[in-house]
Amino acid sequence: MAEKPRLIHFTGIGDEEVGYISVAQSMRHVPFEIKRVYWVYQTPAHIERGNHAHISCVQLLVAVSGRIEVELENAKGEKERFVLSDPQQGLLVPVMHWRKIYLEDKAVLLCLASEEFDESDYIRDYEIFKSMCVQ
Repeated sequence: MAEKPRLIHFTGIGDEEVGYISVAQSMRHVPFEIKRVYWVYQTPAHIERGNHAHISCVQLLVAVSGRIEVELENAKGEKERFVLSDPQQGLLVPVMHWRKIYLEDKAVLLCLASEEFDESDYIRDYEIFKSMCVQ
């Protein structure tokens, strides 16, 4: 699994006349087996989503519609900001990256996850995340 966040580009098949399709297959376009898929939508613009990290789940985030900003912080405290607004592009989020996600009006965020939902995989307290990073 990747240790550093990175953008992954998907090929868009089609044209302006009929529209496009992009494909994301496990272990081909996505560097892990996809075990869970979910999407976030109708989030008020003033709401900050995320505010957690994962111990073992890797995720690929795609803005299927609209504009989404993602701020990631790694175990060393280094922060990176990504803007997702192209459905042909996804952001690979490795484990142990604290995330803050901001969706603009009518944005839809698709998440492909390497693990099924498990509450014990979530770190939801920033201070606990920081303390785990020092170990």
